[in-house]
Parts: sequence; structure tokens; C-alpha cells
Amino acid sequence: ATPVLVTHSLTELEEVRARITDALTSAIGAGGIRKSYVDPQANGVVLGVGGDVIVPASAFIATYAKDVPVQVNSVIVDAGFSTDLHGADGTQNDSWHVTYGGTWPCSAGASAEQVNGSTYVAGFATAGHCDTSGNTIKSSSGTTLGTVAQSTYSITGGIGSFSFNEDGSWVQTSSGWVPKPQINGYTSGTLNVSGTWTGTLVAPVGTTACRYGSTSGGPHCASVTARNVSVTVGGYLFNGMIEVDGICTDDGDSGGPLVTPANQVQGTVTGGTPNSCPDSSGDYVYFQPITTTLARAESALGNPVAMLTSHGRSAPTVTNFRCPDPNNSGVTSGVHVYTCNFDDYDSQGETTMSWTTNTGASSDWEEISASCSTGQTVNVTLTISNPYGTTTKPRSFTCPNYPMP
Repeated sequence: ATPVLVTHSLTELEEVRARITDALTSAIGAGGIRKSYVDPQANGVVLGVGGDVIVPASAFIATYAKDVPVQVNSVIVDAGFSTDLHGADGTQNDSWHVTYGGTWPCSAGASAEQVNGSTYVAGFATAGHCDTSGNTIKSSSGTTLGTVAQSTYSITGGIGSFSFNEDGSWVQTSSGWVPKPQINGYTSGTLNVSGTWTGTLVAPVGTTACRYGSTSGGPHCASVTARNVSVTVGGYLFNGMIEVDGICTDDGDSGGPLVTPANQVQGTVTGGTPNSCPDSSGDYVYFQPITTTLARAESALGNPVAMLTSHGRSAPTVTNFRCPDPNNSGVTSGVHVYTCNFDDYDSQGETTMSWTTNTGASSDWEEISASCSTGQTVNVTLTISNPYGTTTKPRSFTCPNYPMP
């Protein structure tokens, strides 16, 4: 480093910065100055102002009596807070507030992002009846949260309708909001969305699941009583719904998630027995499956829409890959059989898998089983992909020649 003798000390520069920012604020109004700092290399002061006041600010600085160099730059946008967003956090439709009055509260369902190669657009899935495309959505505290990019709900001539008899939407979040792979569990704390089976493994009828929402909090838990239900809610017919008997819902809970104890997201609240909290038997709540909402958003937007999970932005991983599986391979009734399988996969976003072999067998689920010939070299490859990448598991082995266990 080479020491350089400068004209103004750091103390002097900071004093000038304070004086000139006060004077400029009086001249152009509060909020005009977006940032200010001392530039030690230029031995001066730098001011950043909004683009709408750059001309008067520059003119003021040009006439302001000063000995210290002052540079004025245009700052296009304000720096914003970085705020986490979770499923079940509160939302409100600001566009409807402006048009109709009221607050129109709802809840976020699950964080989900558009994936276009290495470009990611942050957002979240929620209920369609909470918004229409283009609406501005705010947080429950009134901060702008984002803009609705896709919704199955629309209003024409004051009459609402749902396309595909579905109730889902996807909101693109504004800069400064950071959607997280988590659910606001209220009294249950923060729930990390499971990466196993991409966090959307279907819970069969009889499985306990819990609902969370910004009005009534949670958890509100009961057993799934039916799936693929066609039901009329609020005068509209919806198909493919999940039904849960024994939990409540209040205004503002719409769009909030239904989650299993293993943190698998099942769906988002469409409606049910109105303003029914606390929970009681006979209170029905219906949920739009989260997989349907994500698929519809993907179709409309032209890019994969991946629900965020604890797996993150990476290719899938498989657990306990067995090829061949010694417990299910061998000779039975004179036939040589091999089986390859795995326990589960961790992923984020829609995930596909396929098995290819040199024995003519193929499969698109977590196991493949086929016959082979004595002494034959068997080649098997598992290919498993999500929007972020592909994992392959190639195996080569001799056709099993031992008794089936």
C-alpha cells in the first residue's frame, strides 16, 4: 500500500456529509436521499437520490457552498429488507381492497419457484379464490408481497368463475422477500418441508394431517376422510379435493397448507364449514391438492414450478440403492431373477425416474425386476431427474446364480 496525503480528514468528511444531507433533505423532501457515504479514495462524499429528484438535487449541490467534493448519483429503487416467507403466513389482496374495500385476508400455502434453466423466480402457491391474475398481494402487515402471476379464479362483469374446477394460484414475490422451504406452524413452531418424495407424498385416507392458517393458527389436526372429492363450495363446483372431517377454518385461513406429521404438504384450504373454529367433529374442510396447483401454474407459465423443500436446488438423491437386491434376487423354479430398488428419493420439484436394462425390462417407479440368463452380464441404469438436474445410477453384475432367499 502507498500512503497518500489527502486534503480532508475522515472526521471532516463525515461532518460535511451530515450537514449536506440535512440541507438537501430540506430542499428536496424527506425520502429523497436513498443513501450517502464517504468515499475515502475520492476524498469526498457520495449521495444517492431517487431518479425523480436527481435534477433538483444536482442543482442544489452545484450551488451549495462547500470545500469537499460531493458526487450525486441516481438510485433507481430503494434498498429493501430481506424478509423470510413461509407457508401459512398471512396475506391480503390489495387490489381488491382498492376496488371493493375491506382487507381480503388469506394465507400463503407453500413456497414455490419457477425454474428456467439457472434462473429462479421466487413465489408461493395459495388458493385461487384469494386473487386473480395481476392482483397485488400484501403481507398481513401491509408490506407489498408480490403479484399474482397465475390463478384459476377470474372475474368478468362482476361474476367470478374457476377454470378447470380448480382453486389454485401462484404469486411471484417482490424483491426483498425470501420464500423458505418451511411452514409457519404457529404453536408447533417452524416446520421444514420434507425433501423425501419432494415433500408431496400423497397421504392415504385415514392419515392424520394438520392445517395451518393466519387467522386460526394451528395445528388443526384430523384424519383425511376422502380424496378426489367433487364438492360445491361457495356455490362453485370443485373436483379432485381432499376432505378432512374434524378441523375448523376461519376467514383468512384460505390458501393455508395441509401438512402430514412427516412434513409432506398435501394441499391448500379452499373452504368448508365457515368460521367454525375451534375444531369439532362434523366440521369439514376441503383442500386443493398442492400437486394440482403446481402443475396448473407450470402449464400456464411455461416453466416448471417447484415447491421448495429442504433438499434445495440440486439433482435428486436416492436412499439405500440396491442393485441387485440380494433379498429379492436369485434362482426360483429354475428361473434366474434380479431385482433393483431403493427406499426413497430426496428432491425438490416434480421428479421423474426410469430404469433401463440390457435384458429388455424397464420401469418408471422405485423398483425393477426381470429375468436373465446364466452367466449373463446384466447392465441396469436408474435415471432420476428434477428441474435442477439428473442423477444416474449405473450398475453391472452377473446374473444371480444362487437360490432366492
